[in-house]
Parts: sequence; structure tokens; C-alpha cells
Amino acid sequence: MSAVGLKVGVISLGMSCQSSAQIRTHVPLLSRLTGDDALKKSAMPFDNIICRPDSAASMLQADTFYPDDPNALLESEGARWPDFGVYFWHEYRLHKHHVLEFITRRLNTRRAYRELSGKYAHLAGKFRQARQLERLVFVISNSQNNLSMYGAEPDIDPALTAAGVELLCDACDAYIGRPCEYVLATYEARLTGEVRRKHLTVFKLTPDASDWEGDPAQWRDVFEQYFAP
Repeated sequence: MSAVGLKVGVISLGMSCQSSAQIRTHVPLLSRLTGDDALKKSAMPFDNIICRPDSAASMLQADTFYPDDPNALLESEGARWPDFGVYFWHEYRLHKHHVLEFITRRLNTRRAYRELSGKYAHLAGKFRQARQLERLVFVISNSQNNLSMYGAEPDIDPALTAAGVELLCDACDAYIGRPCEYVLATYEARLTGEVRRKHLTVFKLTPDASDWEGDPAQWRDVFEQYFAP
């Protein structure tokens, strides 16, 4: 989940679930730090997908968050959208013991697409409405440890470049229509290049032992340092 209030939005831009999970965990802290008492959990399009910054930038530039054509999706431990290099890892979880016959599988796949497209149409609408908020802070991270298990899949590499992250920030600013704020949480070994972009703050985390969730204590420090008066 991301977090949205009356004036402030703290919203995940990926590249995986850890950003949104840590925002969700720290909603009470973020409410206090931002001074927005109405801040609460709110689902957004990038919360639970796996995509690199250039993929997210392409989605924003095209103003599209899911394919119009179900044939554009490939079933791959969830669904993969190769046109944009996106993995809907939590969608298309078909019950394989119910889809032994081809026709039954087709029906399940059609239902899965209806659910995915309906969900992301709704989330896209919420993301567009966030333009109305006074302050938008977008959170990006590649510190989810199990991202390395997706390295054999097309399009997914947990290592980022400063230029790629800055490209995403530029695309998001253009989409929102004004300069926004960006927080990048990463590991030293997963970021190359020097970030020089205004309104983009980088935090280097120490690798932790979690599977995907991340270290809440380190993320608490990130938020406290970033939002410190």
C-alpha cells in the first residue's frame, strides 16, 4: 500500500513490493512526520508490481497501467507484460488443479484478466487523482532481497543506474504536471552512477536478512531523516 491524506501522498513507484510494504508499516509515523492527520493506507498502481524505473517511466509516458489486450500478457508466475517489461506477480494466480482441461484454463485466464484490468483501472484513477494533493513524495527501492531470483527473467535486474532513476523522476514530474519529491532506498552494490537530480534523495541501506520485506528499523530511519523538520 501507499499512503494518501488530505494534503500529502507518500506513494510507491516500485520497483517491487518492499517500497509499498514499508510505507504501509509506517503510516502512523508518516502521518506524524508530514503533519497530515488524515494520512492512511491507499492502494496505487506500482505497489505490487515488479518493474524497473525505465518500465515505470514508459507506463507514465503512455498513461497506461495495464494492457488493453489480454493477449499482451504472458503467464509467468503471475503475468508478464513484455511490451513494458512489467510483472504482475500477484495476479493470474490460477488454481492449477482446476485447470487441467484447456477450455477450463481459458475461462480462468479470462477471469484473471478481467480482475487485473478492473483492479488497475481503479488504481490508475486513484493515481491520477493524486495530482490534486499539495505534496507528493514518491518512494523507489531496489533493496528487496529476493529480486535476485528474478534475474533470469527478461527485463528484471535489481541493479539500477542513477540515470535510470532520474529518468523515472522526470517522467513522473511530467505526468503529475509539477516537480515532486523522490526517495530512493537502495544497496551500495545495486546502484551505479552519482545521483545529482534536485528533489531526489538517496538512502543507502545495509543488506538485511529478510526475504522481501526489508528492515523496518532502517526504513524508519529513512523516513525520519527525510521528513525531519
